[in-house]
Amino acid sequence: MKFSLSILIFFMFAALVSCKKNYLDVSDELAGGLTSTDQVFENPAYTRRWYANVMSGVADYSAIIGASGIGNPWTGMSDEIATGFGDVVNYNISPKNSLSMGFQRWDMLYQLIRQANIFLEKAKPIPATGTDADMLDDTEFKKLKANVLFMRAYYHYLLFEQYGPVPIVTGFVEPTGKLDLERQSVDEVVAFIDKELTGVMSLLPQAAITDELFLANPTKGVALAVKAKLWMYAASPLLNGEYVPALNTTNKDGKKLFPAKDQTKWNKALAATKELINFAEQGNYELYKAFTNGILDPEKSVYDLFQVYNKEIIWATAKTGWGGMDGDALDRRSTPRSEPNGLGSTAVLQELVDDFYMKDGLPINNSGFLPASPLYTETGKSPYNGVNVSNMWINREPRFYNTVFFAGRKWHITNREINFYKGSPNDRSGQSTISGYLLYKRFSRKVHKTSPGVAAVFRPSIVFRLAEFYLLYAEALNEVEPGNPDVLRYVNLVRERAGLPKLELLNVTIVGNQALQREAIRRESRIELCTEGQRYFDVRRWMIAENPNGKDRQGGDFYGMNMDGDPTDFFQRTIVQRRVFETKQYLYPIPYNELEKNKLVVQNPGW
Repeated sequence: MKFSLSILIFFMFAALVSCKKNYLDVSDELAGGLTSTDQVFENPAYTRRWYANVMSGVADYSAIIGASGIGNPWTGMSDEIATGFGDVVNYNISPKNSLSMGFQRWDMLYQLIRQANIFLEKAKPIPATGTDADMLDDTEFKKLKANVLFMRAYYHYLLFEQYGPVPIVTGFVEPTGKLDLERQSVDEVVAFIDKELTGVMSLLPQAAITDELFLANPTKGVALAVKAKLWMYAASPLLNGEYVPALNTTNKDGKKLFPAKDQTKWNKALAATKELINFAEQGNYELYKAFTNGILDPEKSVYDLFQVYNKEIIWATAKTGWGGMDGDALDRRSTPRSEPNGLGSTAVLQELVDDFYMKDGLPINNSGFLPASPLYTETGKSPYNGVNVSNMWINREPRFYNTVFFAGRKWHITNREINFYKGSPNDRSGQSTISGYLLYKRFSRKVHKTSPGVAAVFRPSIVFRLAEFYLLYAEALNEVEPGNPDVLRYVNLVRERAGLPKLELLNVTIVGNQALQREAIRRESRIELCTEGQRYFDVRRWMIAENPNGKDRQGGDFYGMNMDGDPTDFFQRTIVQRRVFETKQYLYPIPYNELEKNKLVVQNPGW
């Protein structure tokens, strides 16, 4: 099933919002001869256009290349991939200040929040005024209003995810009026978003939507998902009293913005994640599984999951940052340069390559919670699909083969062996991977420029899916009740779909051990959700981005294969990027231009 073109109306009118001098300035809502917002809401078509604009800010995690703050630059800004160009590189390798930080969400989301507030204040049912005249009846209006209420809460959540405590804006502020707004505290922001989501849930569809005309609309399940993630952020170390530089951050009147540690917030996170799990298990969502001859097929499961709309998806949009094989899009940049029109520059980092399990479910090195796999060999070559490839990539788990395209592997369209060593068609010259790996996850294996070619294939851009919430529930439960068997049960459900054995079968001592279970959950999240836009935020909320032993670090040396090597020297771990990570980067800075205009907004620590 795919999205009908008709739902693209929800995203067509983003151009109505323009970048003005202040995040609450008037946008282009009065264009087209209109002289007041009252005129907009006297006309059903204009009202729907305004509504469509309010709905246009759903995050697009398919937009890894050239992304905005509500796209997915986060994959290239974490220990997953190196894109090799643009603002993402500058973020990774340069010292930062509030003037140089791209991918800000602030202006864009506050503009949309203002649009939402105007809608909520002024929109109303509109009766037909003549024969065959358009109308906005009460039933339709109530649906639009519920969606706008949800989106206002969701936009505050996205701001909270990036900046921590932010101003809460619920009223229509005239652009000529008082625009100085203070940041609310972490606890106030969480309470506001929680209340808004709880209040709107009964107004949204109560079951997962199956009508393809409305698949991008929010539902009760979507609201539950946002609420669950909200409380996971609130309970995690970064925003729960363990980010020491933030604890003395105050508004100009002395009001503290960051709370002291409160362990009971994990109970609230557990309740919120459990509420979503219960809703899913009432027949609304389930892990996607594909079968071959009646037997679970992990390889097909982890590929097809991202190719079709399915019951694992809680929320997805029709945005297509994949972009196909034309222009500057993910599909083209994930295609080797030796293939027609390929640019081959989404470079998976060795750190991610090494973190995937072997097919026996064990890591390549002793992880503490699991011993090293006896299947792993560093040197030499062995057959893989008819060609000899490095033993580093033999006997790995299905998610590895669905995520990482490595040297010597055959391209699925031409069946041509792809190499990246010096002198090969995909070596360092021009736009190419800097690591000797390409990103393969979520790529459609039907997309190609070989005659007659398939320039683009639709895939839903997933915002939330059930596997993530299985892992979040396990994480919260482990912090509250580590002896509960559901901790490992829900992690194992994700592993089993990927063809891996249960954790306790590989190490019986992990059962009930909070520290070991915590590491296992984090490792599973790292692998299962890789390049989907979550890793950047996870390592920050866990406050492990400066890990002194090198694991999970976001600064320092990052590795790939030796792109300057010949066919023999290529298979050596080589530094491909040296990144900078400073403590202040746990939270994004408030945009400098906003501090200049809004005299009550204070900056995040370190900036």
